[in-house]
Amino acid sequence: MRRLLFCLLCACAISITAPAHVLDQYLQVAQIALEPGGARVELRLTPGVRVADRIFALIDADGDGQISSAEEQAYARRVLQDVALEVDGGRAPLALTGVQFPSRREMNEGVGAIRLDITAEAALGAAGEHQLSFRNDHLPELGVYLVNALVPTTSEIKISGQARDPLQREMRLSFHGATADARGLRPWTGALMLCSCLALFCSQWKRLRQYLRRRMEIRNNIV
Repeated sequence: MRRLLFCLLCACAISITAPAHVLDQYLQVAQIALEPGGARVELRLTPGVRVADRIFALIDADGDGQISSAEEQAYARRVLQDVALEVDGGRAPLALTGVQFPSRREMNEGVGAIRLDITAEAALGAAGEHQLSFRNDHLPELGVYLVNALVPTTSEIKISGQARDPLQREMRLSFHGATADARGLRPWTGALMLCSCLALFCSQWKRLRQYLRRRMEIRNNIV
């Protein structure tokens, strides 16, 4: 429920901000998801109608009026070079896992978004406090930026703080990772508790049997 509400708020923020820049600027929205094995970044880039031709020309390297798969990949790698993600002060290598481009008409109408899925491997679930920073330096002369962090879907990571620069080109996240040892001990803890309860039951049962036996002996003697 919290994640759904957060996503709705992000969508409202995007819908409010986008019209103000839909004509002559390049809206770039980043959503960051933290997982125990690393971070996932969904980057959506939407050129306004007045800059769509300029962005298209950057992608269409051979100028033939068409964007090939190779040109899509080349532009995606260019964007990737302008994006930085650090974990605990160390640069994390980024990898493209998904690339999706709109049609020329969609770009000209200002509704076509380039979508890039980016991943970074890192031990975000390791025990202790951690920091993650993200920065987007792609085409700052045209760019308008938004960056948000999604609520983690796992209990192994808890976000404790986040800060953005005024232009939202950069975000810093503070979060806490659960200990792997603690997670591994939980099943053993339950088993130990069960064994303790069984041992206590057996001990009490023996005492009860001894008590009943003595009562029977006393009763027989009386009779």
